[in-house]
Amino acid sequence: MQQNRWIIQEPDKQQFNYLLQNLNLPEVVLKILMSRGFADTASISSFISSDKNDLLNPFLFDDMYKAVVRIKRAVENRETILIYADRDVDGITSLVILFNTIKTLGGNVYWYIPSNEGYGLSNEILDKYKALNTTLVITVDCGISSTEEVDYANSLGMQVIVTDHHEVPPVLPNAYAIIDPKKTTCNYPNKSLAGCGVSFKVSQGLMLSYGKDFDQTVSFVCVQKNGTGYNAVIINTKNNIIAEEKEISVNGFEDISKHLSTYKIVTDDKTLFENFENVEEIKIENGSLNLKEKAELILKQYIKEQKLKDRRMLAFFDETADLVALGTIADIVPLLEENRIFVKEGLNILNKNRDKRYGLSKIIDEYIKGHPKISTKTIAWNITPVLNAAGRMAKANVSAELLLADDKYKANDFFIQLKQLNVERKQLQLDNAHKFQYFFKKQCNPDTDKIFVVLAEGIAHGVTGIIASQFVKQYSKPTVLLISDGTTAVGACRSVEGFDIVAALEQTKDLLLKYGGHSQAAGFTIEISKVEEFRNRLKKIAEENLSKEMLAKKINIDCELKISKINRKTYDDLMLLEPFGAANPTPIFLIRDVEFTEVNVIGQTEEHLKLKVCQNGSFVNALFWNGAKYRDLMQYKRKFNVLFNIELNRDSVQIIIVDISAI
Repeated sequence: MQQNRWIIQEPDKQQFNYLLQNLNLPEVVLKILMSRGFADTASISSFISSDKNDLLNPFLFDDMYKAVVRIKRAVENRETILIYADRDVDGITSLVILFNTIKTLGGNVYWYIPSNEGYGLSNEILDKYKALNTTLVITVDCGISSTEEVDYANSLGMQVIVTDHHEVPPVLPNAYAIIDPKKTTCNYPNKSLAGCGVSFKVSQGLMLSYGKDFDQTVSFVCVQKNGTGYNAVIINTKNNIIAEEKEISVNGFEDISKHLSTYKIVTDDKTLFENFENVEEIKIENGSLNLKEKAELILKQYIKEQKLKDRRMLAFFDETADLVALGTIADIVPLLEENRIFVKEGLNILNKNRDKRYGLSKIIDEYIKGHPKISTKTIAWNITPVLNAAGRMAKANVSAELLLADDKYKANDFFIQLKQLNVERKQLQLDNAHKFQYFFKKQCNPDTDKIFVVLAEGIAHGVTGIIASQFVKQYSKPTVLLISDGTTAVGACRSVEGFDIVAALEQTKDLLLKYGGHSQAAGFTIEISKVEEFRNRLKKIAEENLSKEMLAKKINIDCELKISKINRKTYDDLMLLEPFGAANPTPIFLIRDVEFTEVNVIGQTEEHLKLKVCQNGSFVNALFWNGAKYRDLMQYKRKFNVLFNIELNRDSVQIIIVDISAI
């Protein structure tokens, strides 16, 4: 059997004991968090307890204010707005979030998702919507690489706002505004938002622009008597962004007033401000703070209180969070920081009301009705593939219409269409996998090639990315699959950890007609005549940058666990770490020196195992998916080390074997 690389990191014992004493957390949870890089009380507390009130200010984005003001003007002037989206679940949810927001505010808004036009903006579609007097185009989950198309839109007299999250090319589009956390000039702290997360932040900014404090200066001030004069720290903000911060010493209080906002003042002691009309007091208990620290704490507390009081924004979040969760899970972005909040809160909303959206409830009832709880796993395995099926069959509008449906009859009509498209998608995926295997055997050497580049013909588009992912999973090597359309080919790339496929495409951009994506997943278009040179250059890049360690499948182990600790309490403790997903995977445990008994083959194709894992007289029930090939070894050898997840099977705990190693 091939041995994967098992990696386990032991936490620092002194720090572990310190955190265990200062945090009310189970030992197993703390060990897992420390194995994942959380090493202090602040980061651990934030991870466990953060909620929607911890979401960042959208106006921290570069160009956000400019974009929001432009969209607001278009809404108020009844301009025709076009939202142009990508066709995957991230793009569809991005579209629905922004469309519903603008529509709720009274905007005249259309939307479009490409079918056969390829990724990104299309000049042909821009012409179509120019004929409808469109003056503003907003891209969601796409557009950052559409330099020529944005220039064309400008020539038609349409302004373009790009909202995207993909890697930024060397030359940015000449758009009216660009909202992308990966822009080099963007200081927004969360660089890993999905497209739907960016769309949410734009919608959040737009909703905030209708609040009474929008564009008003608020002064946060702390004053201290100093002999015959005063010391003061003043923080002037606009839209909760610090515009000015100063420390001053003056003889009279009237001199302080010259530095303050005429709109609102927030202070820890308003007795000095009796001549001002709009003064709010926030008491600070900690007397050891200096003036600057007090002013900053007052600002932080004020923002928190405003969030809790703003029912309109709270309702906006509750209305939108399920869509952000859906797109964030589907796009496999790290479930940390804001992404974790989106998914955690969105899942809570979905589990409280599965019928919240007519269209989504149809999918839930059909595909996960047997699951008592909607989780990241049920969304990734049962909902995402169904919604993605429409886009893969060049009819992403069906999924968008389903999520936008405002009555159950419309939702049912679109759901029937979507079910059929999903059946067709499954068959296409099966057919294309066989066809790509045929071309793979002719063009690649799985033993010596560090990267696979496969050009196929006579194959329908739609599921190439899925099949590329299957190759990566099987061989642990980056894979590029291309489908010839005659004179050009469209490619889908999937990569392994540590090898940035977009950076590799960047080095071959002179051969490409267009490209874009993430470090681990990308797409491009190329002329057939240049494919061979592209293949050779990509192989050279892989030879120079891909090490044996990067190609080996690595399994990160969170901690060791004995069978005696595999119980319902441990399972319940692990739920503190939910939601699980990218960058916060389901915990993997190591158990040493065990035996297997009652090893039985299960499944229609007899490829899985059901068994018991035994250690020192104790045992636990286990499943080993695709483990039937190890059955003889398991019966021949007596002792093993095992990697596993813990899951709940009805009311009892069982383990799912991830990997085994014979001792």
